[in-house]
This record gives sequence, C-alpha cells and structure tokens, in this order.
Amino acid sequence: MKINKFILVSLLFATFSLTACDLGRLISKANNDDDDVSENDGDKSKGGAGDNSGAQGGDNYDDSIFDKPESLKKFMDFGKNTGFEITTKATSSDGTDSDVLFAMKGNTWWMIDDTGYGTGYRLDGGKCAMLSYDDTSNSWSVLIADVGESQYEAMFESLSGYLYKANNDFANDGFAYEGNMQYAGRNTMKFKYSRSVATVSIKHDYYVDSELGISLYEYAETSSDGEKEWAKLETTSFKTGNGVIPITVA
Repeated sequence: MKINKFILVSLLFATFSLTACDLGRLISKANNDDDDVSENDGDKSKGGAGDNSGAQGGDNYDDSIFDKPESLKKFMDFGKNTGFEITTKATSSDGTDSDVLFAMKGNTWWMIDDTGYGTGYRLDGGKCAMLSYDDTSNSWSVLIADVGESQYEAMFESLSGYLYKANNDFANDGFAYEGNMQYAGRNTMKFKYSRSVATVSIKHDYYVDSELGISLYEYAETSSDGEKEWAKLETTSFKTGNGVIPITVA
C-alpha cells in the first residue's frame, strides 16, 4: 500500500507546531516565575505579522503577505496565469526523506509524491474533474468527471498547506525579519524565531516568497535536555511560465 506523502509532510511539521505550543506554555509559566528567559537571541524587538516596526536586516516588509486567504488567491491566480511547478524535499531527524511535486498550469493543478501517488483537479467549463495518476504508465486519467467546483479550491487549499506553515506560525509573536534574499530563483524574505526556557528551546527559520507568501524553506528544531529533533522542508526546484509542462489527461 502506498503512503500518501502529502499527509506525511503535513504531519511532519504539525509535530513541531505542537512542540512549539507546549514550549510557549512553559515560557508563559516561566515568565511569571522568573524573568530570566531568552527571547529572539537577546534582541527584544519583534518583526511578526502584526508588527514589522522592529524588523531586522534592512527594509520593512508588507505583513499582509501572511494573510492566508489573500495569499492562497494570489497563489492560485499565479498558477492560472503564469504557471508553477514546485518540487519540495522533506527531511527530518527521524529519517524522513521524501519529495513532493506541486504544479499548476491554466485551470489544472496536480501533485505527485515520490511513491508514485498522484492526484489533480481540472476545471472545464462549469465542471470540475478529479484526476488520478498512474505511475506505471506515467499517465493521467479522469477518476471522477464532476466533483463540484468548490472541491477544486478546497483541495488546493488543503494539499498546499505544507507551504503555509509560516502563515500559521506568524499569527504568534516573536519572529524577527532578517532581510531579503534569493532562494530557488525567487525573491524571498528571511525570518527566524528562537525561544528557550530551562532546558527546552526551539528554533524556526523561514524563507517566504515575497510575491506569493508561501514558504520555500522551513526549518524547525526542538532541543530538550541535550537531545535535538529537527524537520526541514526545502524547495529544490521552482519552475514558472514555459518551464511548466501541462499534464495530458486521457
């Protein structure tokens, strides 16, 4: 039985989200008991979604990029008008090593993981078809002719969730902006977060696409009593325009 790596990638970072929340509760308690808590590597200025006045590394950034509904709309419009093909590698300290391809061209979007599992959706007039990928013949076919147009957007939002980890985390305070940089051929904004209390600490790093608001690089690390766990998502390829080859559906 094939494992759906889309779910695996989401679970990989959900694990670290829970760890961060648990640490947040520890920090809250520690702040009440002891003021000696490190914050943002000793720099108490913050540059998060709600406040970029303390941004580090140069120019301020437009924090509306972390509005997920707006970002999703931009991302889908970009796929329809320009096209994208993003390959992402997920690795972690527990031995996870997997790749996911997410692509869109015109009114069709699709995903394939390295087990050969693939799914996609195509709008054709007023109908939305659910597509299925056969890795043995490297071909696509219509699985369900009409699943309803609402599922086209709902599944796009659901399966692209691993690219929106930063948006969820930036709802919390404490991220520091470190300036702009090129990554995977795209303009990105670099952010970091670090917090510790007692023997527990966490660290996050993100490179967020300046135009689309998706995370092209994510790193989460949790250390406790000398033991460290980490998880990383990195974009290994980002194709646009003519570089994106549309799929052919039988």
